[in-house]
Amino acid sequence: MNRIDIAHQVSLTLGDHITDYDIDAIVDDLAAAHDGELNSIDDFDSQSYWAIVETHDTTA
Repeated sequence: MNRIDIAHQVSLTLGDHITDYDIDAIVDDLAAAHDGELNSIDDFDSQSYWAIVETHDTTA
């Protein structure tokens, strides 16, 4: 897993709301959910991905 690539992929999905989320924490949780073998956020179904992302909303 390349953390930089995964963080970039996550940031692209957040669009204009990138500053509203803790990207490092999102990447940590995504990697943990895949036992560190995450190659792409596409490895997740949409519902699971967004459930993880939403737990790291810093504006909530």
